[in-house]
Amino acid sequence: MHVNAGDTIARRADRTLDLVMVALAVWTVLFHLGRLAGLGRDATFGAWLLVLVLAAVGAAARASGNRSHAGQVAGRGAGWALPAGPGSAGRLSRWPLLPGLAAAGLLAVVDVDGLWWPVVWLGLLGVLGVAVRAIRAAGPTAATTARAVLYRTSRTAALSVLLLAALAALLSLAMVRPDQDDVFVVNRSAWVAAHDGAFPDRDTIFSDDVLPVERPAALATSVEALLGSAAATGRVSAVGLTHLGFGPLVAALAVLATWRLLRGLGSRSAAAATWAGTAFLVLDGAVHGSFGNFFAGRSWQGKAVFLLLVVPTLWHHGAAYGRSGRRRHLWMVAAGVVAGLGLTSSSVLIAPPVVLAAVGAAAWDRDELRRLVGAAAAVAPALLAGMYALAADPQRLGDVGATFAFLDVGRLLDSGTEPVAVLRMVFGDGFPAFLALGAALTAWAVVGPRSSRLVLLAGPVMVFGAFLAPGVLDVLDAAGEADAVAWRTLWVLPLPAMVGLVLTAVRPGVRAAPAMVPVVLLAALLVVGTPITSGDNRGTELVWPPAVDLPRPEVESARTLRSLAPVGGTVAGPEDVDFAVAVLGVDVRAVNPRSSYLRGRHAGADFHAMDRLTLSHALSHGYAEWGADAVAQAVEVLSPDAICLTPGGGDEVADVLHVAGYVRVAEDPVCRFYVR
Repeated sequence: MHVNAGDTIARRADRTLDLVMVALAVWTVLFHLGRLAGLGRDATFGAWLLVLVLAAVGAAARASGNRSHAGQVAGRGAGWALPAGPGSAGRLSRWPLLPGLAAAGLLAVVDVDGLWWPVVWLGLLGVLGVAVRAIRAAGPTAATTARAVLYRTSRTAALSVLLLAALAALLSLAMVRPDQDDVFVVNRSAWVAAHDGAFPDRDTIFSDDVLPVERPAALATSVEALLGSAAATGRVSAVGLTHLGFGPLVAALAVLATWRLLRGLGSRSAAAATWAGTAFLVLDGAVHGSFGNFFAGRSWQGKAVFLLLVVPTLWHHGAAYGRSGRRRHLWMVAAGVVAGLGLTSSSVLIAPPVVLAAVGAAAWDRDELRRLVGAAAAVAPALLAGMYALAADPQRLGDVGATFAFLDVGRLLDSGTEPVAVLRMVFGDGFPAFLALGAALTAWAVVGPRSSRLVLLAGPVMVFGAFLAPGVLDVLDAAGEADAVAWRTLWVLPLPAMVGLVLTAVRPGVRAAPAMVPVVLLAALLVVGTPITSGDNRGTELVWPPAVDLPRPEVESARTLRSLAPVGGTVAGPEDVDFAVAVLGVDVRAVNPRSSYLRGRHAGADFHAMDRLTLSHALSHGYAEWGADAVAQAVEVLSPDAICLTPGGGDEVADVLHVAGYVRVAEDPVCRFYVR
């Protein structure tokens, strides 16, 4: 069978995604080996480049050897896109969809909390049970029929997806949406770029790898060191490479990852579904923790890379391994798990359920549940990382033991971490929440293969049946202080693909439905929701030429403030100015780049956390909230080399600075600049 241009583009896109995943996994391994052996930045980065070159050469050789067999592989439906072919299971009746839509409507508009949640949860189990029964009743996918053919990828469809990927990269370049997580992640990259020795184990925001690190004890992430090493090699700034290079790249790859997952699930119009799912992400900016807000505006952060690239990869290769048992897919699952560990500590919580759900659902359809043994081996690194995090803080084990030793059923049923609050943090409420939840609970019904139906249902079963079961989030919080990140359990869902499938599903009797339905629903979402590009989304701006994602116009004041201090000096200003100072580099330290970082293991008596907060507050607001004497003490203790005082407010703080020996040297719309 002839392989057309669209199939060739799809195959190359899939190989690119796998190469990126392998590259991230290899870097994670080399990073930790380098830390154990005390290897420097350049030696580790050089070893990584060498491994990538060898891997690329090997992949090219295999591709050349397989090219003559591509038509045969595609013809039997076991190619790069659809390891089992889409085929079609028996027809589904429409009534099993109604309970899912009803549940989505309830969760979207009613804050079900307290002891009402267990009642609703039992109802959700019923909804999921009805779906499983409907899938099984429809019968297996036909093994060999005229309909069980590989859906080909047309050249037009493939090029449209490439165009969408380019638009996603462009959006990432043009968006400015500052996020204070960059105080840690980009500052760490900047530190690595500035130091050619061993990778840091401790704090880089307030010290040179001296104070304890701000984050809880867990396996260190490696992506920041990768970006810092690349910045040093390319002699570019870490913040520029991160925001203007890595972010757009990830945004583009995210589109390709969703496209591949949709093709693997047997979508009849994978390109259209990819466009619809991506449009949903662009319109999904109502709440800070939404899927959309990790798409383009924060796509350089490790947790965003995990959500956008690793999760779809695990679903795709996990389902492919469950169907076919081919080792290549299992190796890619293992690579995705290891890559996730280098991106975010949340991968310990998310990756194993995704892998086990994807492999288990597809293997169940094939009556090959023994493939779960291979899946368990693939997720072993994540499980070991979780055990390491528990061992690093033994008190957590005691808390978990106490939870079960003094089992209070009433307390567990009345969850301390309310599941509905977790849903609100990601989906919001009203129509946007209904669209997302409705897609998550009904996407299984709009694909043909039974294995794909089971795979799409496995995500909601894992989320609604397990993670959001009464008391589960409380136990996770006791085990790993998961309360602050409990909402990330919803990342198990491949939501962009689910939304795309539902919006572009064929409606019997409505020929224009694949085009009309997504346009109408997305237009409604645009009216009632908040696009990620809106100024209501934490002051997001669209700018050109591209600019780093730091507070504007504070970033220019931060550059001026840094220039007024000597290398190794300290500066103080409003928190947004200090935030930008900490991200732009590590040759100058900021007093308070993020207030939440003024407490923790690093904030001992010599850290002077209260003095930092006092001075930062006074410089931000122009008055001494806790008295002029407190500000004077903070100035004396911290002794910043340069200071930014807001132009607003009275002269109380300016007088304190004058008495302390500071003189005013410049002014802009954000700052009155002072030096000793």
